[in-house]
Amino acid sequence: MTQETALGAALKSAVQTMSKRKQTEMIADYIYGKYEVFKRVKPLAVGIEQDLVKHLPQFDSALISRVLSNHCRRPQYIKAVARGGKRFNLQNRVQGEVTVEEQQHALEQPGIKEAIAAQDARRAEAAAKRVQKAAQAEQQDGSE
Repeated sequence: MTQETALGAALKSAVQTMSKRKQTEMIADYIYGKYEVFKRVKPLAVGIEQDLVKHLPQFDSALISRVLSNHCRRPQYIKAVARGGKRFNLQNRVQGEVTVEEQQHALEQPGIKEAIAAQDARRAEAAAKRVQKAAQAEQQDGSE
């Protein structure tokens, strides 16, 4: 059990006077600003909700759950899960893997396969441009 400081209690009281929507927005802003795993939209470790509740006692756990649910419904997040691979904890360290079933479920979501294909095409085009620029630079260096 964590000991609540006077400042923490005052903050919690002030936050709870705000509307639920404002609190949710504030929690989301805080989480996206503090945790790289949310900013970079990586697959989250199983059980990360309990970690968030533990690390953010100033916020209502139901609202933390709402923010987490909203995050996990984002197309960017679903694409990250659909690609498979590692899951990450709040410290951005590997903690588990996306299962084949989870990956398949994500791929079944509307528009995800198409979004991944479009993203892959953009990445391939950008890589081709980088290679072309490097070749041009090398040609210019060789002709001087």
